[in-house]
Amino acid sequence: MNRERYQVRFLFGLGLCTFFCSVSNVSGLDQAREWKDVQGRVIEAILKDATQEKVILSKEGREYVLPLARLSEGDREYVKKYIQERQPGAISPRGTKDFPFLTDKELSLSPKISVETLEKTIFSLTNEFRKTLKVVELKDIEEISKIARAHSVDMRVRGFFSHDNPDGESPTDRARKAAFSGLSQSPDGKPRHGFSENIGRVGRYTSIEQSTRNETVIGRRIRWQSEVMLARQIIKGFIDSPAHKKNLLDPTKAYIGVGVHVYREHVFVTQNFF
Repeated sequence: MNRERYQVRFLFGLGLCTFFCSVSNVSGLDQAREWKDVQGRVIEAILKDATQEKVILSKEGREYVLPLARLSEGDREYVKKYIQERQPGAISPRGTKDFPFLTDKELSLSPKISVETLEKTIFSLTNEFRKTLKVVELKDIEEISKIARAHSVDMRVRGFFSHDNPDGESPTDRARKAAFSGLSQSPDGKPRHGFSENIGRVGRYTSIEQSTRNETVIGRRIRWQSEVMLARQIIKGFIDSPAHKKNLLDPTKAYIGVGVHVYREHVFVTQNFF
């Protein structure tokens, strides 16, 4: 009898997206290239950032904001690839093709996950981390949590993993669409112009031990995570990423909403900071 053990690695999406700013610090592109618009005009510049609607190009110290629609078809494809590489879109265990995804029967025997408990634990661990570094604690606002929760559900339903949804809406766009009251008058009266965001996707289990005999699977042992284990995994992933960590410790943010969505063996999480 042979035993194989599969361990899952987790993916996180990072973000500093607001109404006036996108994830400019993760481009990793500092090489100039030629850009051509639909009229054939050419500029040699560095791609500083891009969204579904526009690009920011830098040339000789000056920045140029151009609508994506003005670029040539080849440059639009380049930008599309850049956005996809910057924000990977799915959980990706080692050996994805042969990874033993869970059956309905296995899922029916899994421990129940309380979304409410998981959200509260993520919120508490976020504030514990801020506290250790003497950063003012965040206040939980259910109105923000509803917006975060809706994005976690949307990522699963429409099959994407990004701060901008398929409609091109940023975190702040989504807040505005939901008529979030803080955009017109923040609770503390201080001017606050938009959301920043962390997103993540993790598995409900840490490993699967699979037993085989004559190349036939005869049993599997699944190690499940509790709400506390999942929350710790999520926060550790955010802390280990500089951009996520920056969001966690941003002293200009006073409020947070945490939204979790559980689907089969997958857990989607969105943190919105305001």
